Amino acid sequence: MSKSVYSVILNDDLVAELDRVAYNNGVSRSAMLDKILSTFLTVETPVTRMESIFSEMERLIGGWSGMKFINQPSVSMASVQSALVYRYNPTIKYSVELFQSEEDLGVIKMSLRTQNPVLISLMEEFYNYFITLERKYLGEREYSYDDGRFSRVLKRSEGLSAEKSGEAIANFVRSLNYILNEYFSGLERLDNTKIILENKYRKEIAPFIKV
Repeated sequence: MSKSVYSVILNDDLVAELDRVAYNNGVSRSAMLDKILSTFLTVETPVTRMESIFSEMERLIGGWSGMKFINQPSVSMASVQSALVYRYNPTIKYSVELFQSEEDLGVIKMSLRTQNPVLISLMEEFYNYFITLERKYLGEREYSYDDGRFSRVLKRSEGLSAEKSGEAIANFVRSLNYILNEYFSGLERLDNTKIILENKYRKEIAPFIKV
């Protein structure tokens, strides 16, 4: 959806209230006006679509034990927090950034609050394992990881509504979090754990991944 610059005459009191609401929502005046008009006219814009995606993610994740949805100041970003089943249960953060006009839907970044070199090394081994699983059963995706941080591009599926896109991203985060914790729970018998996880991923997870 393209954008253009328009000149409009507005009441000063309305502009002041518009600016207040925009500030409270962490967006610009133009973005807030765009949202108000899209709601009033029932026209979906990239911004309202992203809001609907995150709203559906929040609804689903709110009902899942051990996961917490967090809105970010930017309308295009949100995050999910969980805990890693490993010693002191460090926090895992899944940051989701949505794209407005690019071919891809967005990107998810996973990070771990730790300076422990052993844990960072284990996480990088997990990333390699997870990438291998996805490439084997989903096909090529775009990945990167460095110093314990991992990112994976989210593919845009044609025909998915905003709500279904939110559901797809939420389910992906849930699946990734499940695989991660099962992997770490089975570190002492890792070869066997990998086999079990691969079978589960192939049968119960990969067929439903839409991003």
